[in-house]
Amino acid sequence: MTKFIPALAAACLSLCAATSFAQMSPSPSGERRSATPEQRQQFKERITAAREACKSATDQRACMTQQFCSKSENPAKCMEFAKKRSEHMQQRAEQRQKMHEACNGKRGDDLAACLKTQKDAFHKVRLEQRQKAHEACNAKRGDDLIKCLREQPGGFGGRGHHGHGGMHGIRS
Repeated sequence: MTKFIPALAAACLSLCAATSFAQMSPSPSGERRSATPEQRQQFKERITAAREACKSATDQRACMTQQFCSKSENPAKCMEFAKKRSEHMQQRAEQRQKMHEACNGKRGDDLAACLKTQKDAFHKVRLEQRQKAHEACNAKRGDDLIKCLREQPGGFGGRGHHGHGGMHGIRS
C-alpha cells in the first residue's frame, strides 16, 4: 500500500500535466502538436521538484498535486482537473475491488478466468451506456455532439481513445 500511493500520485500528476500540454496552440493546419523537448524537460523538473518537496509529507498525493499545480499556468484549473481525475481513479479502484471480491477464494487460472469474466461484463455495460449516449445525441455534430455526450451519464464526449483523459482528448 505504501508503494501504491506514490505511484497513484505520480499517475495523477502526469495526467494533470497533460492539461498543460493540451493548452498548446494548434499548428497552422489545425492539428495538435506534440510536446516540445523543452516542455518535456519542464514537466520533468516540476515532477522532480514536487517529489522532493513531498518526501516527508503524510499525504504525498495531496502534497504533490498542490506543489505541481502551484507552478502551472492556471493553478485553479489544474487543481480542478486533479480533483476530477482523482474521483475518476477512485471510482475505477472501487470497481476493481468489486471485481476481486466477486472472485474471492479463487487462485491461478480460475482467478484469471473469473477476473476476465468480470472485466468483460463491465465493458459490456460501458458499451451499452455509450451506445445509449450516442443514440440520445444522434442529431448533433461537432462540438455540440461532444457537449451532449459529456452531459450523458458516464460522460462519453471528447476524452480521447478508450475514454481516458489526457492531452489527446482535451481541446485547446
